[in-house]
Amino acid sequence: MLKPYEYNKQFAYDSGWDKYALSYSKLLRPDTIYSLTKDLAHDIVKHYIPEGKNKKVLDLNCGTGNDFPFFLSEGYKIVGTDGSGGMLNKACESYQKAYKKGNIRLYQSMMEDLGKATFKENQFDLIYSITGGYSYIDDDSFLKVNQILSNYLKKGGYLITAHLTPFCLGEFLYRIKSRQFGASLLRLKKTLTVPIKGERYRMYLRSNRKLKKLRTKELEFCSAHPILTTTAPYQTGYAPNVKKLKRRREVEFGRLFKPVYNTIADQILIVEQKK
Repeated sequence: MLKPYEYNKQFAYDSGWDKYALSYSKLLRPDTIYSLTKDLAHDIVKHYIPEGKNKKVLDLNCGTGNDFPFFLSEGYKIVGTDGSGGMLNKACESYQKAYKKGNIRLYQSMMEDLGKATFKENQFDLIYSITGGYSYIDDDSFLKVNQILSNYLKKGGYLITAHLTPFCLGEFLYRIKSRQFGASLLRLKKTLTVPIKGERYRMYLRSNRKLKKLRTKELEFCSAHPILTTTAPYQTGYAPNVKKLKRRREVEFGRLFKPVYNTIADQILIVEQKK
């Protein structure tokens, strides 16, 4: 069983994900592609789980807590996990009041190291992971993680996860327009090595067809949703003005419940339920 993470005022954010936490904690700003991505995912959560108090969510790979404001506003008690102490430290710093009140509890763990007895809190209404964490584990670990997570869900509870794909039309068009011809095709490799603040990580990009093969028997598949289709993701540097972003929002929200667009989306959001 893990011990709750404790804030360290002298934490050294010196490399890798720890160092990235410094900029990652500043991403949640209104009128950005990043906030649009979050809003799309949050809309799915609200579609499946009605508003109400005393709900519990496990935010897997929670990073610096950029989804915490949404969950707190929806009445959730939050348990967050992340493999990076730097991410958790910034989350503690940013949400001190909620942390002290007991509305947020954080644990440091890689998702593939979770076990059946990892938490005291063992029954969640929602397990949620949309930060790309699944893209850093191979297929065997993917299946193992979801089997473990199914033990933490209440009957009727939901597992909602997002997965980066091998092709995003919005990113492809943006890269071509920006004359980044080599970068426009990188995702097609499906397995990439990416640098994160001085460290290198392997990423696995999965198509909708691939994700169908990785479903967990303990969970019932509900739906799959496209997240960003003809809109380039924030990692590309795409930053439209407010007027253009409004149009992008209308387009992307209009496609959110149309799985036909999964073939061109930046991410596919999978909803599964424990029966």
